[in-house]
Amino acid sequence: MQSGKILITILLIVFGLISYNFSTDDSSNVPKKVKWMSMQEAINLNNSEPRKVIVDIYTDWCFWCKKMDEATFQHPEIVDYINDNFYAVKLDAQMTESVFFKDNEYYFDTKDLGGFHEMAFYLTRGRLSFPSVVFLDELMNNPQPIAGFQRPVDMDKLLKFFGDNYYKQMDWYRFNLLYPELDNKLGVKKPNPFARTSN
Repeated sequence: MQSGKILITILLIVFGLISYNFSTDDSSNVPKKVKWMSMQEAINLNNSEPRKVIVDIYTDWCFWCKKMDEATFQHPEIVDYINDNFYAVKLDAQMTESVFFKDNEYYFDTKDLGGFHEMAFYLTRGRLSFPSVVFLDELMNNPQPIAGFQRPVDMDKLLKFFGDNYYKQMDWYRFNLLYPELDNKLGVKKPNPFARTSN
């Protein structure tokens, strides 16, 4: 009888500890986040471990920049791909800090650029638009600016096009034809050539 009570007590303690672990393990509920950094941090990291760079150029007053942060840069597949393949930079086009890049100093310009940072102007090749994402290769060369709001599926295409080096092998049009055949996790399927279309 005594050993039965001890066994029941031990079982209750074990089950209590197991249920406590399940109730306190909420790591799966924590949303994934892009590991954003400053341009200077990305430059410094890239000197020791080269990696492609994605730059999100935004302003505090930009409505579509905030929407892209919410809809696209919090999508789990997008977050994982960026964190695994890029240094991710958030660049405020109106920041006042200087950036040293490729032996040049870029700074906030109130006179010639009307209150925008020279780095944003350089990366967008003089075509400021918000939001914009810019892709740089592992040597931080060849900026490829893409202006406008990008839905998750559009961003996934861009990430794969640049991240997997398709841009070196084919143009954007041909990549879009190939994209549904890739292992995309956003559900884009290859169109059925036998499907009836309404004319």
